[in-house]
Amino acid sequence: MASNIDTTSIDATFPVAGQDNNSQGFRDNFNVSKNNFTAAKSEIETLQTNTAKLNASNNFAGNEVSGATFKGNYTKHFDGGSVSAGQNVSMSSGNFQTFSISADLTLTLADWSTQEDVSQSLIVQVVSDGSSRALTWAADGGSIKGETNFTSTTAITSAGDPFIFEFWTYDNGTTVFARNLGEFS
Repeated sequence: MASNIDTTSIDATFPVAGQDNNSQGFRDNFNVSKNNFTAAKSEIETLQTNTAKLNASNNFAGNEVSGATFKGNYTKHFDGGSVSAGQNVSMSSGNFQTFSISADLTLTLADWSTQEDVSQSLIVQVVSDGSSRALTWAADGGSIKGETNFTSTTAITSAGDPFIFEFWTYDNGTTVFARNLGEFS
């Protein structure tokens, strides 16, 4: 963004020492200074609103970040808690989600970004309440294509050994690819 601060209109040679100076020169310099403060205030407010912050959440609104090196970054975890009826698993809640199911139910993958030309991924960890529970997967507005070991319904039997599933899409959830990573003990 180009600055609107005028660095050339102030007469740096005014006032001239040792002589009677016309007051118009003072008014002109003061007016340029005042306009520069107004421009600086506007530019600072724009920067405060439209730049990344270290002390607040940032939403880049789908703008591309390129040429960046990431070190020590994290993926958002969402604890979905105990679930006893079918519900959506919202991509907007985080890229790693955990659930404990206490009934046979369907979890529906939902809220994939509508931004064009992006891929998105989600990992879901599921345990049961200790009883064998049938977990079925669905995709809101799309279909699931699973790898060889993936089935749309899985028996979740353990409260302590989670099943972990991986999902991803490149077409905003129209086609969701799925992989059962297995039960971890």
